[in-house]
Amino acid sequence: MTRKYWKIKLERASKATHVLAIVNSEVVAVYIPEKWKYTDDSAHLGRIEFTGVEDTHSEYLGKSVKNIFGKYPGPTLYINM
Repeated sequence: MTRKYWKIKLERASKATHVLAIVNSEVVAVYIPEKWKYTDDSAHLGRIEFTGVEDTHSEYLGKSVKNIFGKYPGPTLYINM
């Protein structure tokens, strides 16, 4: 499941070129963010979201991230590639 709202800094998220949806250490979807913003949803104030496009031909699809992150420790991870 990909979540819409993240509790991360807007400045840091804005530097992301890709957003990977990971399930059981495997990349199941890749998004190219076009714009990050603080959400208007009253239930998630202070969190951010993005608009963008899904990259259905990404080289990352189906790849394991287990060797990069080990046991998946949390909902938000950063890596500079």
